[in-house]
Amino acid sequence: MVQIRSPQDFVAGLFFLAAGAFALYGMADLRMGTAMRMGPAYIPSLISWGLIVTGAVIAVRALVFSGPRLERWALTPLLLICGGTAAFGLIIPQLGLFLASVAITAVVSFGSKGMPLRQIAVLGLALGAAAVGLFGGLLGLPMRLWPW
Repeated sequence: MVQIRSPQDFVAGLFFLAAGAFALYGMADLRMGTAMRMGPAYIPSLISWGLIVTGAVIAVRALVFSGPRLERWALTPLLLICGGTAAFGLIIPQLGLFLASVAITAVVSFGSKGMPLRQIAVLGLALGAAAVGLFGGLLGLPMRLWPW
């Protein structure tokens, strides 16, 4: 019988495997293309296969090397991060990239204990400005940046 010597690493490896497999399944109907003429699934599938390989390596290492036990999950930060990400996707069409970035920073920051409100505000404003500068200015993506 195979013994899991590092449960924390084993679960992390399984998570990476599952995330990569889920992503591959989700893009099954997209065109792959070639290295010279990449389709919409080319880079995401490379990343997905990278996740799968990384997950397999981590899971196999967990069978060989001893490591930490699996600890209890902190549900509040997990729910805030998942909820913040979902809220970002829902509010970006109405509020634009800047305010959506500030909002997700605020929601996710409450998952950290003891982070001062001033620091959350500065971080949110800086990340919002960086997102607008990168995606709107440098990359010129056609997306809503502001609510007006």
